[in-house]
Amino acid sequence: QVANQPPSIHHLICDKTISLSEFVRSQLHIDHDKISLLISLGSLFVNKERRFQDSLIHPLDYVRVHPYPKRYPVNEMDWNSRILFQNDQFVLVNKPAGIPVHATLDNAIENTVCELSRFLKLPLYVTQRLDVPVSGLLILAKTQKFQSEFNRLLIKRKLDKKYHAVTLNIPPLGLQTHYMEKSLSAPKKMHHEPSLDRLHCQLEILNTQSHPLGYLNEIKLITGRTHQIR
Repeated sequence: QVANQPPSIHHLICDKTISLSEFVRSQLHIDHDKISLLISLGSLFVNKERRFQDSLIHPLDYVRVHPYPKRYPVNEMDWNSRILFQNDQFVLVNKPAGIPVHATLDNAIENTVCELSRFLKLPLYVTQRLDVPVSGLLILAKTQKFQSEFNRLLIKRKLDKKYHAVTLNIPPLGLQTHYMEKSLSAPKKMHHEPSLDRLHCQLEILNTQSHPLGYLNEIKLITGRTHQIR
C-alpha cells in the first residue's frame, strides 16, 4: 500500500447479524450505489467466498472488501467479431488486449470467459491463459471433457505456443534460458543463474525482422511463466 492512499482491500469481522450491504456501509461509509456495484462485480467476499447478492451475515463472519476494483472495457467489444471458429467442443477467440481471460480477485464479471459465456448463452471453461495486456488466440472449452483433454496435451507438450513480440533491439536467435524471481508484482526480475527462489524459464526466438517500432520477433514458449516474454 502506498502512503497516503486508501487501502485497496479491507478485512472486516462482523459483530452482529446484519445485511452485507448495511455492514459494509456502516464500516466503510460507502454509499448504496457503490456497494451495489461492488456486489455485482464480485468484489465482496464472506468467509473467502464471493457474494453476488446482498444477504445476511452473522457474528464472526469474515468480510473482505475490494473497494476499488479494476475495471475493463468489455462493453466496448464486438465479441461476435472476435470469434474466429467454434464447434460443439470449443470456441477459438481473438482475445482483446487489456481484458483478462478469467475472473480477477476484485472483478469476476469483466473478463473474456464471462462475456463470451453470456454472448453464447452457455458455460465456457478455461484451457489456457493470456496475460491481461496481451492479445492473441485463445481456446475456450465448451465441455469439461474437452478442457481436460486439451490440458493433457499442454502438459505433455503436444502443442506449440508461438507469440509475436516487438522489441527495440535485436534479441539473439535460438533457445533462451533464464530464471525469474518469484513475485506477485510486475515487471518480473530475471537472472541468468538458477536459485531455489527462482522459476526456470525457457523460450526460443525463431526469427526476427525489422518493424516500424523496432524488431518483430516470433517466439516459441517452452515454459509458460507469466510475464516471461516481457
